[in-house]
Amino acid sequence: MKKLMAVLLCVLLVVSLAACGGGGNSGGNSGGNSGGSSDGPKVGGTYVIPNDAEPSTLNPDAISDDYNYPIVQNLFPRLYKLNNAFQAIPDLATSYDVSDDALTYTFHLRDNAVWTDGEKVTSEDVLYTFNEIIDNDYAFSSVFAFVDSIEAPDDYTVVFKMKEPDGSFISNLSWYGTFILPKHVLEGTDWMTNDDFSNNPVTCGPFKFDAWNKGTDVQIVRDDNYWGEHTAYLDRVIYTVISDGSTMYQAWLNGEIDEIGAFYIPTTDLDGIVADTEKYYTVNQVWPSPWYIAFNLKEGPFADPLVREAIAYGVDREDVSIKATGGYKPANNHFIPDSFTDAVNDDAMEPEYDNAKAMELLEQAGYTKNAEGYYFETTFAVMSGFDDFCKVIADHMEKMGIKVTLNVLDFDIWSEQVMDNYDFEITVLGGFQGPDVLGTTRRWTTDGSTNIPQYSRKEVDELAKKAVQAATDEERNDYIKQIQVYLREDIPHLLIVNYVDIQPYNNYIKGNPYVSVKDGGSMENVGFSEMTEVWLDN
Repeated sequence: MKKLMAVLLCVLLVVSLAACGGGGNSGGNSGGNSGGSSDGPKVGGTYVIPNDAEPSTLNPDAISDDYNYPIVQNLFPRLYKLNNAFQAIPDLATSYDVSDDALTYTFHLRDNAVWTDGEKVTSEDVLYTFNEIIDNDYAFSSVFAFVDSIEAPDDYTVVFKMKEPDGSFISNLSWYGTFILPKHVLEGTDWMTNDDFSNNPVTCGPFKFDAWNKGTDVQIVRDDNYWGEHTAYLDRVIYTVISDGSTMYQAWLNGEIDEIGAFYIPTTDLDGIVADTEKYYTVNQVWPSPWYIAFNLKEGPFADPLVREAIAYGVDREDVSIKATGGYKPANNHFIPDSFTDAVNDDAMEPEYDNAKAMELLEQAGYTKNAEGYYFETTFAVMSGFDDFCKVIADHMEKMGIKVTLNVLDFDIWSEQVMDNYDFEITVLGGFQGPDVLGTTRRWTTDGSTNIPQYSRKEVDELAKKAVQAATDEERNDYIKQIQVYLREDIPHLLIVNYVDIQPYNNYIKGNPYVSVKDGGSMENVGFSEMTEVWLDN
């Protein structure tokens, strides 16, 4: 469970070709592997991607592992996969049909996909994989919460019967922990202890496993039997372990690795790198993953809604954006990520900065300033990595008359203290609130997996259920807008800044999955970290 939390809370601290992303439309590189000049794809070359740690396993479904996720997207198929526009696009399945009552999903599979041992991929592999995930409660079994049964009427058809409609089913099925695995290899084994497969998997993707040099790198090579539109352009991709950020940055500058997460580029250097268009191009990535503060709603000063509203007025989100992120991560203004533009409620926004109003609300709550000029004092439980961000927020709280002590905690300690023991007054977190707007419900429904404040309101839960079952996006968005009225009233959390990355890449990297097809990338055609269409012009 903590690994799942790590994915949902922290997955966005590092952004690269080897992570997740967002933004774009449709199009495609549909040509074959025919070599080429700078005007077209070239075949060959090795691409080196750094990770600050190695994966625990190469089984993509057994546990939530941030370090295997970019790798396994190139080794295993899903029925559908999410691209960096958060669109679900065909993968092993070529299409699907949904019944009028939204209770039956029928997927039509490709008939030419094969495992690296030569066996064909069929519906039996799909049925086996998903039943194992459900029966053993593997990392993302929640994807199938509304699934009543799964059937395989023939070798290339899979049918899901739903207990009730689930508007996020396709998005979640296309995201994380739902890769198809080989039944003939794994049946009768325990995924958690099958080291042979975890360390040397039989695969079915644009690349195949080649080597895992423990503590050093994982290497994959092009699978010339890939069943997609065309085989990969790169010969080899190496996921190398560089645990020190400064070392990683220097390796990138030296050309020893081909990319680096923007998180590892010193902010003092970023402007100069972005300006060096002779060597780099820059991608702006917008994620539904705001950094936000959450309150203990049961005890302590923030159990009082007047105090929470005071914080909402007293924290200047624009100032936090500028001082903590250099303005690269703009202020968020709604109670859900601003990037869900069709679902935000402009009539239930977070309040504009007003420090006088904040102090007035604290006095309405019964507080008076002591001799030091403080209404009360509190401890801010800070997840490591958010230190500078929380320091600016704490400065604003001090200005409104709240004495703040920052308690910076490593993730495992933070997880135990905040999530397991509910031992905090105010805390901070981020993380993915997608892949569609229903992903936000995890943060504020009573049984939401990342409902850190333990917020519970009957009206919100009822509206969230209606949103999940809604027949159209318009209807779904209307329910989400109604929910924001209650979130504004109760303020269980405050979304402070949007997660936007300014990500530089070397100019020789082509077919980038973060770049739209019209601009020479592959965003609309491939999964988040899929390297099928990446090629090197050097």
